[in-house]
Amino acid sequence: MRHTPPLPAAEALPLHAAHHAAAGQATGPLALDGKAIAEFNALLHELHPDAPHVDADAVNSVARWLMALPTPQAEALLQARLGRLQELRDLATDRDWAVEPALAKRIYRLLDYVALTRDLIPDDLPLVGQLDDALLVELAWPMVAEELEDFRDFCRFREESGAHFGGHPSRDDWLTTRLEEGALWEQLHRVRHQHYVDYGPLEGGLRVV
Repeated sequence: MRHTPPLPAAEALPLHAAHHAAAGQATGPLALDGKAIAEFNALLHELHPDAPHVDADAVNSVARWLMALPTPQAEALLQARLGRLQELRDLATDRDWAVEPALAKRIYRLLDYVALTRDLIPDDLPLVGQLDDALLVELAWPMVAEELEDFRDFCRFREESGAHFGGHPSRDDWLTTRLEEGALWEQLHRVRHQHYVDYGPLEGGLRVV
């Protein structure tokens, strides 16, 4: 069964549909350099090796689609992706969580790209200037989605129970506690569905002494 990759927003940008619609339509609102496209794909696959390949036709088609929307809607679609960057910064820099160095490096690589003003699409272009940044966030999102879910739960745990760990529980503290809670839940679940032990009928009846 094929699973839909996790997304940073409610719905995916229409990259795959746009690619088919754009076949043979190399012209578009964006003049994309072949070398810049290759560098974008190299970074994308460094972050998430299973990400799709992105070409100029597909990016231009998404740009046309975005520009056809009402401006507030188009800006909201981009912000739905770029607005997740602070969560990634928090994840990478939280000393209590202590993310794996390899994942932290990939997160910083993504953040560094988004911070550039001159990348695949210059940021100062009206509306579509950050389309490449939003695409990179979306297409690389599976690399961090599961870790981010765990980190969110860790933050809740720290807020609720951090005082027991001097205000700074570790990742191991969180994991141990959640495992213990899981084991307790399973035990309670078993007990609720278990009959009392049946020792069989009493032999010889009751005897009063």
